[in-house]
Amino acid sequence: MKIITLLTDFGSFYPAQMKGVILSRLADKAGDITFVDIAHDIPPQDVRAGAFALLSSARYFPPGTIHICVVDPGVGTERLGLVVESGGQIFVGPDNGLLLPAAKSLGTPGNPPQAYKIASFEAQGLGSAQPSNTFHGRDVFAPVAALLASGQSPAGMGPRVRPKDLNFGEAKKTDRGVEATVIYVDRFGNLILNMRKLPAFSVSLKGIKLKACRTYAQARRIEPLITLGSHGFAEIAVNLGNAAEAFCLKAGDRIELEEI
Repeated sequence: MKIITLLTDFGSFYPAQMKGVILSRLADKAGDITFVDIAHDIPPQDVRAGAFALLSSARYFPPGTIHICVVDPGVGTERLGLVVESGGQIFVGPDNGLLLPAAKSLGTPGNPPQAYKIASFEAQGLGSAQPSNTFHGRDVFAPVAALLASGQSPAGMGPRVRPKDLNFGEAKKTDRGVEATVIYVDRFGNLILNMRKLPAFSVSLKGIKLKACRTYAQARRIEPLITLGSHGFAEIAVNLGNAAEAFCLKAGDRIELEEI
């Protein structure tokens, strides 16, 4: 069995075409392919949100998994297409930082991620037709994933390159508390921060105290809270409410958690 995941900002329509391309190219092995949709509702062109979703998900897949990840505002430009191998898993997508946080999380100091440029369309034997300028997910990355699933090695896809990185940054201690960045807003309106642990002191946001909790239900109804989420990052939530709406915040916003 070969597991192929897909993560995109495409919605429900376009990913089916990518799966169709893969199944057509692996027709004799189609029964051995298991597709897993990580997400297709990444906010449009939000590379940072896609990178966070991939980072939060990749660790739960077994070695040999192939991840096709496409949040690609630069599609059709000179940006590279990549195959990245790390921790026994393979990532396929654009060279815009999307793949690196997850790949680095699976690597080790002695075995860091190895990235390879996807060589020309013709050189890979992906077909005589040129890829669409606006849909490399279907016309480049899906065929490459099919090649990898059929046994092609990542190193055979093209020359080694140094990929673009994406760094979520780190929260900083200030005289007033902690300065952090909202790196993702989930569908519940929870604000995920670039913090791997909770502050050692009580904090407020915009003058409103955040109750430090282990679970959402430890707070009263509609009470703001801060907790360590299942992804390993601190998050601000409102029990049975929406923190993004309550605090008028979005991904990318800088905030200050004031010590109280």
